[in-house]
Amino acid sequence: MALSTQERNPRSASVRTAFAAAVALFPLLNAVLAVIIETLRPYDATIPGWVFIWLNGALVVVTVAIALVTRIMAIPGVNDWLRKYAPWLSPEDKTKPAPPAEAGLTDWHDA
Repeated sequence: MALSTQERNPRSASVRTAFAAAVALFPLLNAVLAVIIETLRPYDATIPGWVFIWLNGALVVVTVAIALVTRIMAIPGVNDWLRKYAPWLSPEDKTKPAPPAEAGLTDWHDA
């Protein structure tokens, strides 16, 4: 039985997902913090430096958690369960063998 792409390459799926999360979340968080800093500027209020470190550290933890969940969801047994009970969460269907090519037909528009 053929496996889905995630099941064949669980490490790649996890790395890709963690990278996507980091690319999206870190700039978003720091942009929001920049807006907050500018909003507080007229009031001579500042955000302590440890807040930036703590929030970015929390994002690292969230990114690792997302990668772990992706890795767990790439386990074939988990995907079989998802296909049966939650198909909207399962990866693409397991690949089916390609039909044999007919002699003389090299492209779909030749038919």
